[in-house]
Amino acid sequence: MKRIISIAAVVAFFGSMASAELLKNFKYDGSIEVNAYNTNNTSDYNKKVDDKRGDVDSRVMINASFDLNNDANAVVSIVKNNRKYGTASEDANTIQSNLSFEQAYLNLKGVFGMDHKLGRQYYGKAGDVVIYFGPLMWPYVDGMTVNAIDGWTGWYKTGNWDIHAILATEVNSIAIPANKDVRLSGINASTKIERWNLNGYYYNENDKSSGSSNYLGVLGARANWECMFVKGLNLGLEYDMNMGKDTNVALDNEHQGYLYKVNADYSINLMGKLGLEAEYLFASGDENPTDKKDKEYTSINGDYRPGIINGGSFTTPATGSGSLIYNFGINWTPEKLNKLNLAAKYYDFSADKKAGLTKKHEGSEFDIVATWNHSENISVKGYYATFMPEKKNNANHDSATMLGASFVVKF
Repeated sequence: MKRIISIAAVVAFFGSMASAELLKNFKYDGSIEVNAYNTNNTSDYNKKVDDKRGDVDSRVMINASFDLNNDANAVVSIVKNNRKYGTASEDANTIQSNLSFEQAYLNLKGVFGMDHKLGRQYYGKAGDVVIYFGPLMWPYVDGMTVNAIDGWTGWYKTGNWDIHAILATEVNSIAIPANKDVRLSGINASTKIERWNLNGYYYNENDKSSGSSNYLGVLGARANWECMFVKGLNLGLEYDMNMGKDTNVALDNEHQGYLYKVNADYSINLMGKLGLEAEYLFASGDENPTDKKDKEYTSINGDYRPGIINGGSFTTPATGSGSLIYNFGINWTPEKLNKLNLAAKYYDFSADKKAGLTKKHEGSEFDIVATWNHSENISVKGYYATFMPEKKNNANHDSATMLGASFVVKF
């Protein structure tokens, strides 16, 4: 009876809110995602061992916003991603306990000439090599994880310039006497000048989780150019460098790592739309861990995950620090079947420093993906991937494989 009364009270409360226009301009969107896959040899690269695995992961995300007044609105995002197919059904209590409010922030409009987001929020762009807090998108990781960050972000726009800043807390520890928080701050500016898109940024993370402060800074710049000489060709360049010092260690404590990424894509009309792309990434490694210079590149919270198998964390070659990664890809959308896109991509992984490996080369991956875009709100993806480990670095070196399909329904 108490539960029924509680539910009735909640309904009455929200009803009164709606009648008082406290939910004015209420808007919502979201998605339902299902990813089914089978893997083989991903744990040991040994086809003689029966380590085949099959799972179906699901994720539901709902984003809602409504005006509090003329100058402020609220945003809430609810995520449920705990359940795999084949597990027991869930009652209302279990469902409730597995709903996470990943975003819950206020947006203050035009205060001091800029917008302010206060609270838990997503930040950055998926796939970024420096920083990203949000739903991990394709290629999905095991469990379709989601993360966010608590803090303040300020957003300012003038002419062709977009500038924003962040002051946030990644981890808040109230342990006494030690205060082992992880704080984040940064500023990001971007502009467009004719065919150039330019972006510069600096982020600093003060991590006290190990006791004393680890001051990690990332200073970086990006440039993308729409080529005026070859129609359909776009070129991109990114450079990031570490700064700061880890006071927890006596040696290897000065952050001096760096990363650069070069990419290009080209599209033409060939019985439909044909796209070509290539990318090269180098992230420095640390050759001498006993000196005071830590030359291994370290991101703040990067989301660079190349390849379906490797990007989904089903194998363990380097994907960031101490890595040399390049890829080539091709995709085609037929003119007479424009809901279909066919894509193939090759990745190659090496280590910057051998780090105990017999050979720097760690392996390569080949992916094939077919995507059917039924509409703007429904898409189906079928994929096959194989990762081929370097023979000289592994006692077993049979290829790892993955076969799967994913479904996305937006609303």
